[in-house]
Amino acid sequence: MNKSLGPLPIAAWAGAVILLAGCGSSLGGSTTYLPEPAALQPAAICSTTLPAPAGAQATAPSKGRVPEDFVPVDVVRCTPDFAAGTVSEDHLSGDYSPLLEALAVPSERGGARSCLDYADVPPELWLVNANSQAINVTWPLDNCEHLKPATAKALEALTLRESRTVSQTDSAS
Repeated sequence: MNKSLGPLPIAAWAGAVILLAGCGSSLGGSTTYLPEPAALQPAAICSTTLPAPAGAQATAPSKGRVPEDFVPVDVVRCTPDFAAGTVSEDHLSGDYSPLLEALAVPSERGGARSCLDYADVPPELWLVNANSQAINVTWPLDNCEHLKPATAKALEALTLRESRTVSQTDSAS
């Protein structure tokens, strides 16, 4: 006995396949890129994660990729609490190799795509060298401008060594 699915179920299956195939993947024409290297700063400054107070000029350092010769001895994750006007400054330790590998992955841009509509709000991420100088690093993105998951996974593998709360008036960690 040969039963036909009919046009409606076939259309539903085809639509589901197209939707799932398009999520997070490019159908062609995408390019990859690496941002410019991050500029060296005198310290990790989590307070710049929050909006500048009224009348003050924003001074957030530009983000970038990890320079080839930069060797981190500390990772600082800055997670804002906008309602309280504070930032959780977490110092993480452990094997930084997986994090550096995840941050070195190129981001994607362009191409035909079908993206889910949600916002990724990553914490600010600073790497600090042995001279206490820091860089504010960019998280790699897919062609839908969503965070690639390897960076978050590498951060989860690190150990929280120290945590403190900073406010908009704090200027350095």
